[in-house]
Amino acid sequence: MRSSGLSWLGHADALAAWVLLGWLGMRLGWSVASGVLPVVLWWAVRAAGESGHRLRPAAGVAGLWLAMLSLATAASGLAAPHGLPLLLIAAAGWGLWSATLSRHAHERTLPLAQLGMGLMMGSLWLVSQWCLGPGWTDGQTVALHLGLMAGLPLAVSVARRFALTRLAVSPRRATILLAVGALLMATAGALVGHIAGMALVVLGGALHGLACSASPSGVAGGLAGPALLLTVGLLAPTLGPTALQAAWALVALLAAAQALQAAGTTRPFLSSPQHWSDAA
Repeated sequence: MRSSGLSWLGHADALAAWVLLGWLGMRLGWSVASGVLPVVLWWAVRAAGESGHRLRPAAGVAGLWLAMLSLATAASGLAAPHGLPLLLIAAAGWGLWSATLSRHAHERTLPLAQLGMGLMMGSLWLVSQWCLGPGWTDGQTVALHLGLMAGLPLAVSVARRFALTRLAVSPRRATILLAVGALLMATAGALVGHIAGMALVVLGGALHGLACSASPSGVAGGLAGPALLLTVGLLAPTLGPTALQAAWALVALLAAAQALQAAGTTRPFLSSPQHWSDAA
């Protein structure tokens, strides 16, 4: 029960970091990597902390206090010329806190699932018109992302808990969902295609997000997602939406390769409770 509560808290913490740090990054550091640098730093510190072996709770608490102090100073306007450095300090501290939550919830998420959902949330503020078309406000875009990221994992968890028969899906099928979703994100031109792609990415990631089904990936594997998002941010000013589409095409290719490699495995995949902080 305690682990489940920490998973809920970790999921909410991750979503808050994606939205708030991304929003502030757009306003304080748009000229640097299209504003995604604070989110990239938070994600990288979180991934490194999850992969480390000596991260203590005190480090997470200190990181949280550092993040709150930095954000409060930036919001007060007392250090207006230094808004972006303060935001980066806050992102690093927040990453330590998030890693502590994740480790104490005993979460082990496959890097590919983290990569897909992290790319979706990390690119949230990169001109919503790229993905959803003109006419969508920032509030509507955020609501859609949060609705999918919170609603679909909850639906999977509820279905598992209350289904009359034991739900099961193979890792290969979950990876196929992720591959198809990423492919739609890379190629779909219609609104319905993008929303379907987002839903499949989240659903595939949620089905992957079981502590008993994955093992720590190491620092290098955990940093693949932040590196990809940073690349998108650096290339976006010159390539526009093509940078994000290329990133999704890469995720689709990696997921398809993993699905082919896992062909023939049919191990039950919904045999233990879902973890909610699979959003990074």
